[in-house]
Parts: sequence; C-alpha cells; structure tokens
Amino acid sequence: YYDDEISLVDLATTFIRRRRVFYVVFVSVLLLAAAYTLLFKGEMKEYRTLIQLSEEWTEEGSEPIESATTVLATIETGWYPALQVAYVENAGEQLPFKISATNPKETSLIKLSSEAPPEMAGEVEKAQQQLVDRIMERQNSLVERSKRALQHRLESINNMLDRLSERQVAGEAIAQAIQQRGSIEAQLVSLQPAKILVVARESLDNKGTSKKLILALAIVLGLMLGIFAAFMAEFASQVRQAIKEKD
Repeated sequence: YYDDEISLVDLATTFIRRRRVFYVVFVSVLLLAAAYTLLFKGEMKEYRTLIQLSEEWTEEGSEPIESATTVLATIETGWYPALQVAYVENAGEQLPFKISATNPKETSLIKLSSEAPPEMAGEVEKAQQQLVDRIMERQNSLVERSKRALQHRLESINNMLDRLSERQVAGEAIAQAIQQRGSIEAQLVSLQPAKILVVARESLDNKGTSKKLILALAIVLGLMLGIFAAFMAEFASQVRQAIKEKD
C-alpha cells in the first residue's frame, strides 16, 4: 500500500461523508425531471388523412383533373393559412399543431398529417376536416365543369350526326363523328370524383418521448451527477485544507 493510492474504503468513506451533497443533487435532478414531464407533452400520435383526387381519362391514361402539385400549393398558400387565422380568431391562440400536406410518389393522393397528443385528437380531426371540405369542394366543382364541357361536346356531335344523316353524305364523315362521340362518352364514364379514404386516422406507434423514459434517464443522470458532486465537494474541501496549512 502506497501513500498516493486510493482504496475502495477511502472512496466509500468519502462518499458517506459527503452523502448530503449526493442527496441534494440527486433529488434536485428528479424534481426538475418531474416538473418537466408535467409540462412536456410526452405521448404524441400522428394523425393522417388521405384523399384520392378526381381523375379523368386522357390519351396518356387516367390522370388527375387538377395536378397534385397545384392542390398542394393551394393548401399551403391559401387554405391552411386561412385555417390558422380562423383558429386564432376563435380560440385566441395559435393552432397548437401543424398540418403538413404531401403527395405520395407516383399517386394522385393528397396526405394530410399532424403530430399531437391523444387528448387533442378531436381538434386535429376538426382542423383536417376543414381542409378536406375545401379540397372536396374544389374537386367536385372541377368534375362538374368537365362533365358540362363533355356533355356540350357530345350534344354538338349528335347534332352534327343528325345533319350528316339528313344530307346523306359520305359514310366516312359519319364514321369519324361516331368515333368522336364514342371517345367523349368514354371520357364521361371515366370521370372519377374525389374520394375521402380516411380522416385523421391515429397511428399505433408513439411519435414523442415517453415520460417514463425521461424519469428513468433522470434517475441515471441524478446518480451520476450526485456521485460526481460528492467527490468534487470532498476535493474542494481537501484543497481548502491544504491552502490553510500552507498559510
């Protein structure tokens, strides 16, 4: 045994002598963690809404009547800011969660998603439903406009066929008109209105940090800081004693 060696007995003795420092630090960390968990929204769920945009038939295949990019731009620059302003006017505070709008790759879907604690599920559904109503109103108006345009063209084709039949013109012209009529009728049939697939569906997994995890980490951190503070207090005491002896 050498004079400059520190045995486990010395460490234990030092810790017991400075145990009050350990208790103060450990309890302080736990109290801070407990206060944080009371204010912290630990459990967070994701709420998703899916909308299938209106589609129509084109030469390239079935495509949205209005592109998903246009719909997203309208949501981000118009409908969503208006929703936030209306919420502030009614509730007197900012909307406590965000609503993000995205278009899943290679689909004609619009996805609305929000992260919020479970107790705010009703508020999230209400807010997302307002955006859904705007989207559906816009999509339905576009479908009706396309229907009217196609029906007008169909009426024109039918009138032209009647005139051609009365004049007994060449069958080629009549065949072309019939082909055009068939194409327009196919477009009418192919018009698909927008569909609401799901509104504010809650995710199964937790998107936030668990309060239990925070408390467990606080216990570990409190133990480490408490032990460190106890030995630092002993070190500071030894330094002061050494200074006094030299003086």
